[in-house]
Amino acid sequence: MKKNNIFAIVLFLMATVSPIVSSAQSFEESGAWYCSQKKMQQTTRQLNVKSPNTPLHSFDVLKYTMHIGLMDNYTLPYPHSYDASLIVKFKVDTALNSIKLNAINSSLQISDVGMAGISFAHQNDTVEISLDNTYQPGDTVDVSITYQHKNVNDYAFYAGSGYVFTDCEPQRARYWFPCWDAPSDKAALELWAKVPDDVRLGSNGMLIDSTFSGDTLTYHWRSDNPIATYLMVITSKTNYHLDIYYWKRPSDSAMIPFRYYYSVSTPATVKEMADSANSMSDWFSAGYGEYPFEKNGFASAGPEFPWGGMEDQTLTLICQGCWYESLIAHEFAHQWFGDLISPSTWADLWLNEGFASWSEAFWYESYAGYTGYKAQINNDANYYLNSNPGWPVYNPGWATHVPTNDTLFNGAITYAKAACVIHQFRYIVGDSLFFKAIHGYATDTAEFKFKNTETQDFIDKMSEETGQDMHWYFDPWLGQPNHPVYRNFYSFEQMSDTLWKVKFTTTQVQSNAPFFPMKLNIYLVFDDLSDTILYFVNLENGEDYSWEFSKQPMYIEFDATNQIVLKEASLILSNDSKQETAKALTLMISPNPANSSTLLHYYLPRKGRATIQLMDITGKRIKIIVPENQTTGMNTLKLQTNILRPGLYFILLEQAGNRIVKKMIVRH
Repeated sequence: MKKNNIFAIVLFLMATVSPIVSSAQSFEESGAWYCSQKKMQQTTRQLNVKSPNTPLHSFDVLKYTMHIGLMDNYTLPYPHSYDASLIVKFKVDTALNSIKLNAINSSLQISDVGMAGISFAHQNDTVEISLDNTYQPGDTVDVSITYQHKNVNDYAFYAGSGYVFTDCEPQRARYWFPCWDAPSDKAALELWAKVPDDVRLGSNGMLIDSTFSGDTLTYHWRSDNPIATYLMVITSKTNYHLDIYYWKRPSDSAMIPFRYYYSVSTPATVKEMADSANSMSDWFSAGYGEYPFEKNGFASAGPEFPWGGMEDQTLTLICQGCWYESLIAHEFAHQWFGDLISPSTWADLWLNEGFASWSEAFWYESYAGYTGYKAQINNDANYYLNSNPGWPVYNPGWATHVPTNDTLFNGAITYAKAACVIHQFRYIVGDSLFFKAIHGYATDTAEFKFKNTETQDFIDKMSEETGQDMHWYFDPWLGQPNHPVYRNFYSFEQMSDTLWKVKFTTTQVQSNAPFFPMKLNIYLVFDDLSDTILYFVNLENGEDYSWEFSKQPMYIEFDATNQIVLKEASLILSNDSKQETAKALTLMISPNPANSSTLLHYYLPRKGRATIQLMDITGKRIKIIVPENQTTGMNTLKLQTNILRPGLYFILLEQAGNRIVKKMIVRH
């Protein structure tokens, strides 16, 4: 029988499987990172929602109609005070004769109520308005409120350096207008704002008109599409630059305006990003359903907005000069995931940030292919694995007790890990079902589009679209902290001259989390250099598997392409797959795939000379290296790969009869 040296060596393999490190941008350079840092560092007092957000509330706000006067806020000393009036139109769900709205006492002074409101009490950050009647379910009621914003910096309404803007996530809309400040209570918005005549002001929805009267300019904005209160926004500045570009909507060829407000950037920079945003519109529309709103926009906010972006509906705020492709892609994807479909509670925030972070990688796939996509997913996974604070992605208690921002917007969990959970779902069901499910979710007008979603509703929708009950995957991977640590065992057994058996046992040994079910895969290479990938679903810890083949298996690798990105893993050769053999050496290759060079990180458990051999796919030795100054413990060696042809190679590390082999891919 033909024997090949490399595959004979592999029979002694004991390899640690590590995530591939790519040359793509790190998580710290991504839009998800900028978004996370901005929201984590936002200074604000946290407030607990008084009742669950998605379950029934006694009334449903249909529309906020606001008049606000901002004539004095754009010049020194940049006061934060203003006068405003508000009409709240709501539909009654439970018979009532009063309503309560969130209104922060330290920021808002209520002076009067009217229409169906006859009196009010404002205390404990809540305004309770007595009504002129007891209204029944189905009734529609209007209440007017006249109020003033005090001259305080509350980290919701900002005035300074000629800018006036608002920033409301997660629960800060209540600082600048009375509202039922829950993400589940989406409402239309109509806004009139009076500003000096040299101010440009943007808001949600469409600009109906802007009219001059002396030195006063009145803007009239309206969104008939419902908006979560945390996504309602004003952004404005004296002498703001405004460039308008148009995206042609495929379904009816309508020209959708994209408005770009900026002050410190150049028109060329903005134009470059506008071109990218138009391409993103096409790409995301194909994947998620056509861009659903009447306009889109991006506005560079004032210096008080130092990080990232905020995905306000149809008008995203970004930090000054932050026209970064990754940030724009992240925030733009929120228009579908977060704005079109909003979280029912803050426990469901991962659906916003996970999908927006995943969408960054999906955007790279549009021009860098699956390799570019996967490189970004790998970087997200590596960031999580290195920065994991140890709590679940989905925390049901956050629905009623919202944590501090540094927990709620944690980059490792809410962004990176959540994106990887979505990627692993793609791996489990395959591209066809995955994109069918996501498209069906974002275009479902009966349950989700322009509405809200809870995590369990989302999982049910994924199950419906794929025809599989996906709770087996999502429930533990979202609801349990941490990730699996695999310790897997394998052996090859010759049954006859023409029959070989592969035995494989998978175990999870993590002590900080329960078991994680997963669709596993192993890569097999045979003595004739043919190969195959075996897929199987692992639903219990310590499961044994076996397969029979008519040719001799020579090499095995667990999750060779690292699709299960949220893991640590080792693969151990054992004649008895239930027994663990002692680990002799450790070898890691980074980056892998390699371009012009790569680093070999290897651990030597004892004194003595170690050799490193580079071999091609046939087992032919290309190079043997005996590094100088080797020490017991961790060593690093740079290997030049620019002289190698693209393809598959093997690295053999040997010391005192102990051997470890790793696969290396070279790409130019």
